[in-house]
Amino acid sequence: MKTGGIFSSLKTTYRGLSSQMKRLEVISENVANAKKLPDKTGKVYRRKEVVDRSSGTGSDGNFKTQFVLQMRRMRENHLPGNTIRNTVGKTLTGDGRPYEVKEVGGERLVYEPDHPEADANGYIHLPDINIIEEMVDMVSASRAYEANVSVINAVKQVAKKTLEI
Repeated sequence: MKTGGIFSSLKTTYRGLSSQMKRLEVISENVANAKKLPDKTGKVYRRKEVVDRSSGTGSDGNFKTQFVLQMRRMRENHLPGNTIRNTVGKTLTGDGRPYEVKEVGGERLVYEPDHPEADANGYIHLPDINIIEEMVDMVSASRAYEANVSVINAVKQVAKKTLEI
């Protein structure tokens, strides 16, 4: 008896749950650092975002890379070596994560000449993070997480009904 359908849906849902959890983690980190001043070296915190690897739109989502990663996850000795390189030269591992965290955005200048961290022109450098956008993203990620939990509950109910037959 083949049970791949139920287990493959659970695997897909699990990947969705892990992606949304990482998204929530990154969003909360962005919100926490929205007003952070530059460190001693002058580096400003950069906004981070979670990028979906499995969509096939980025350089990490091409067929060859996904095929090699899938083969490595199925059986380690199918392909030699622990890592592969994609066409851009970035190292990818067979960790199975459907996402990647990237730094995006830059900094914004706020005019506060009386601030102790202000530069010679009276500006302080802050991360370019919009709290409202981050909160909207947080609601979106939590709703997607809830949807994945609902799918898991539905799959469990289907499995229970199957066992009753």
